[in-house]
Amino acid sequence: MKFWWYLEWPPEVRKYTLKYNRTKENGEIISINVLEFAGMIINYAAAYHFYKESPDTSDPHPLVRLFGDNSTAESWMRKSCTKSMPGRALGRLLCALMIGNPVGLDIEHVTSEDNDLADAISRFKSNGDTLRGLPALLQEYPQLRGCRRFQPSSRLLSLLMEAISQRKLIDPMDVNSRVLTDPGRTTT
Repeated sequence: MKFWWYLEWPPEVRKYTLKYNRTKENGEIISINVLEFAGMIINYAAAYHFYKESPDTSDPHPLVRLFGDNSTAESWMRKSCTKSMPGRALGRLLCALMIGNPVGLDIEHVTSEDNDLADAISRFKSNGDTLRGLPALLQEYPQLRGCRRFQPSSRLLSLLMEAISQRKLIDPMDVNSRVLTDPGRTTT
């Protein structure tokens, strides 16, 4: 599939992470598990987009293997989240993506050491232009050359942010067709 993506969490999400809110004085903490789960959902949306744009006629129901280095997020991708309200809200969004979707999921754990490329992409500094750091990243990780950048749709991003920051539980059936019609796009 050869794609990558980058999303800088907006201030309304960042201010509730442990990095910025160690004392819970601003309210509830948004855990890394929630953010990793959201990232895995974006990966699934990107994989669906790939197969939607380039269907494999020999396999009308492809199985996508997603790797993660967060065991809680992996578990939520396989089953569901029962306690974290943002995790439950994201689970409903994942359901919306999966209903009627021919692309199946296989989740596999990868060690943090073997996940260095994803970690490097996630550490782009906030500067309004994520592509500024790309030349250095391409030099360090030549396997990125030829990869396309996936950009989640504004609708998908809005649903992710509502689930994470507002803990909004959607009806997967109401959202299903809109998210599957436009999960995002790729650029070179």
